Amino acid sequence: MNAPCLTFTSVVRRYGPVLAVNDISVSIGGGITGLVGPNAAGKTTFITLAVGLKRPTGGQIRVLGGDPWSDLGVKGQVGYCPDGERLWDNLTGLQFVVTMAMLSGVQKDQAHGRANEILVQLGMGDAMERSLATYSRGMRQKVKVAQAVVHGPRFLMLDEPLNGIDPVSRHEIMKYLRQLADQGTAIVVSSHVLHELDGFVDSVLLLHRGRLLASGTVEEIRDLIYEHPHTVRIETPDVKGLARWAVDLPGVMAVEMEDDALNVRTRAPVELYRTLPAFVMGSGVRVQSLYSTDSSLEAVFKYLTKGDLR
Repeated sequence: MNAPCLTFTSVVRRYGPVLAVNDISVSIGGGITGLVGPNAAGKTTFITLAVGLKRPTGGQIRVLGGDPWSDLGVKGQVGYCPDGERLWDNLTGLQFVVTMAMLSGVQKDQAHGRANEILVQLGMGDAMERSLATYSRGMRQKVKVAQAVVHGPRFLMLDEPLNGIDPVSRHEIMKYLRQLADQGTAIVVSSHVLHELDGFVDSVLLLHRGRLLASGTVEEIRDLIYEHPHTVRIETPDVKGLARWAVDLPGVMAVEMEDDALNVRTRAPVELYRTLPAFVMGSGVRVQSLYSTDSSLEAVFKYLTKGDLR
């Protein structure tokens, strides 16, 4: 968890006049890192640079201490799950993963056992002998994950592995990736749907237009939200009583009353969260729910790219 698995130092990647990756410097350690940002943010270019499929226009990349572009020893320790849907549809799921294992250097007598074990762990035990042409999107994503890990990589890069799949497949893939991370595999998972990674990743890289906006643990990234106004919705049958208390809190900018809820706009959300329980216990006011959409990674990203939208 301490030594960096991936280091970008002033990395630039150009496609003609377009800067797909623009002067990124960052280090990634163990656990699961979320690479998040909208489409065309530079996520796929970042990943293909990290796995050695593309060479940087400028700067330096190190993966497990070596150059992923030229060091074959590094390439053998990296797993890659691309975003594309092109598979060998004439093969079964098991045949495909076995073939990819052998292409990655796994001996023939070991490849079948490894592929079978991983597919079962991903919930594909009943489908691995079927043709890939019959697979749903979720099943195809599982096979792509399986081929990325079958050779036992130390570092794993997955480009949008949760995009467009059903909830059961998403849960099975996330559960399996968490197990790998707990066993020591460093993992990077990209997504343009930020809430997919909320509660799943250990750290986050936020990309926008090829630039790195922010990086850190989920807690560090989430703390950025408190630099901006924050809306907290409190559902209560005693809206007026709660409003009289809320307007006197430090940092409160506005209070909006509805029939059964109070919306509090504040620059000091921590103060509201800290003092509300004591007020409720002392006053007898009933609170049915408390939540804020501004506490999500989605909100952090919006603030960093566009400022306060409200």
